[in-house]
Amino acid sequence: MSFTNKDHEHPSKIVDRYLSRYNTEPNLGQNFLIDPSPIRKSIQASCNLGLSNDSHVLEIGPGPGVLSIELLRLGPKVTAIEISQDACDFLESEFNHEEFTLFNEDALSTQWPDDITHIVANIPYGISSPILERIQDHHQSNPLSGVSLLVQREFAHRMAMKSIPKDRGPLGIALWLDFECEIISDVPSSSFRPQPDVASSIVTLRPVSRIELQNVSRKLVRRISSWCFGRRRRKIRTSLRDLPRRILKIGKWSSADWLQILDNLENEGGNLRGFMDKRPEELTPEQWTSICRIIAR
Repeated sequence: MSFTNKDHEHPSKIVDRYLSRYNTEPNLGQNFLIDPSPIRKSIQASCNLGLSNDSHVLEIGPGPGVLSIELLRLGPKVTAIEISQDACDFLESEFNHEEFTLFNEDALSTQWPDDITHIVANIPYGISSPILERIQDHHQSNPLSGVSLLVQREFAHRMAMKSIPKDRGPLGIALWLDFECEIISDVPSSSFRPQPDVASSIVTLRPVSRIELQNVSRKLVRRISSWCFGRRRRKIRTSLRDLPRRILKIGKWSSADWLQILDNLENEGGNLRGFMDKRPEELTPEQWTSICRIIAR
């Protein structure tokens, strides 16, 4: 391994050198870490998800590489996708490592390696939702061992559904289908340059296989819950009666079929008793899967 910068150089010096070399300021909503503490915590969180020297890490948006360097010190193969040409030029000039591959691409559209085991990212807050959707789509066809992300704190709370009912919504329900989501640590604005207007959090996604999802369509759970949460003030009964045709097409249901399904739901007992009179944030992820199992049946 060969680094041109000093071993264990403070992240703030690396960021300063990058910004001064290109006479630029971060764009695309990117805020660079200058505090070693959250970097160490991100690395430790990844290690707790099985990261080792046999792993293959995808790093999204490495910027000046303050996290890339620490990942490489552990020994795994690292593939980095960076949309900024200046950042790519800087990374190539800063260090050279046989296990480091860099692509000057858009992580939302370019092909990801099939054999990645972990994803680590300090992603621009503006693309957090589409990145998560891309991660879940990739995980379905190429299972991951773990994901560690640095995101806006409010977004992290919605990912983990930290406070019920406020933080329960379609984002957390969708992630629950594939992962256990845990908030590892909060990160203050002072840890970044430039300082964002909001606080951040380190979040991990640990893959999980849920028995509740047997014979249940993930697409149906995501579409039905998202539709109802989009009408958060309405009761479930009202939202389901107004279900759009694009969702009905998932099960190839006619209008008559759907009316019969609603009757079945109205008469359901067990953990779904009375759920039609509730609002979406009052239902647990397990109840959403039970609803969709009955619908599909």
